[in-house]
Amino acid sequence: MRNEYYTNSKDYINRWVISYADFVTMLLALFMVMWAVNGMDNGSIKTTNKSVQNVFTAPQKILEKDGTKAEYANSQTATVTPSEQDKILEILQNNKTIKSKTKLLKSEKGAIIRLNDKMLFSQGSAIIKPEVLGTLDNIAAELKTLDNFVIIEGHTDSTPIKTTQFPSNWELSTARATNIINYLISKDGLNPKRLSAVGYGEFMPVAPNTTFEGKTQNRRVDIIILSSNKSK
Repeated sequence: MRNEYYTNSKDYINRWVISYADFVTMLLALFMVMWAVNGMDNGSIKTTNKSVQNVFTAPQKILEKDGTKAEYANSQTATVTPSEQDKILEILQNNKTIKSKTKLLKSEKGAIIRLNDKMLFSQGSAIIKPEVLGTLDNIAAELKTLDNFVIIEGHTDSTPIKTTQFPSNWELSTARATNIINYLISKDGLNPKRLSAVGYGEFMPVAPNTTFEGKTQNRRVDIIILSSNKSK
């Protein structure tokens, strides 16, 4: 019975016409688009492309569950915003001690307060020098005005170290970062939940370790104030 339907049904036999008609329609549409684009000047093409890009990159409203609050979310808002870093750096630069004693930078993570290890520690030591405590107090005072998470990074140059206390640069750099955090918490009252320490040893250099100047730059402690859309 089924075979007889397929054999005798005119509808089944002529179904190819539908597919053919769809193909011709799509082909016609393609030629119309090509004709329209060919008639446009370069300025019109650029305007059209920009309009299409705006449609796909425009923020989309996302309502909260209660439907009362809306916020915007897309790939652009998920990136680090330089304006936030600039605001943080402006706050830090208004502090004369921080501006004169440290180097202020921007990175993908956030704003960086960079301190030279010679200023902070004696060679091969993780004990903070008394004369730098005032600078750390100034930094802590500014950090208290912010809600951002903070990472303390310890770095060394490539010169090997092997002592009873510090078998390698890993231990030295980590101890230095940890000691600074301990001071910021115990003496300046910073919230420990906002702080974390990490030691990179010689493996995150900012300059070649082949020169004295390069090694001097690599021996450092970076206090990184993370952008608000970054996590620890």
